[in-house]
Amino acid sequence: MVDVPSLPQRQRLLLAELSSVARRYGTDGMRDAPREAAVAAVRAVTDDPVLLGIQAGAALVDPYGVSRPMVELLQAAGADMTVARKHAAEVRERLSAGRGRAP
Repeated sequence: MVDVPSLPQRQRLLLAELSSVARRYGTDGMRDAPREAAVAAVRAVTDDPVLLGIQAGAALVDPYGVSRPMVELLQAAGADMTVARKHAAEVRERLSAGRGRAP
């Protein structure tokens, strides 16, 4: 799930739902569904390019590329990829800052 505390609760809830749908159609059980059906399922959650971009950015952080189909799906659904790249950079920065801390 994507954690963006600066967003209003409604948008955070949409991101949670979007994460689930994008994963289902991008990498999980529905990954073989027709592309049109997958895009429609994503857009049924939201067609906001910023929210789609935030979710795509979270998927871009995957170091193994497993989430690449999610990125492609979100981009096909209208994700703002400038937002995606910016969000991915922010997430990477937070992750690298957290590595130096003791548990």
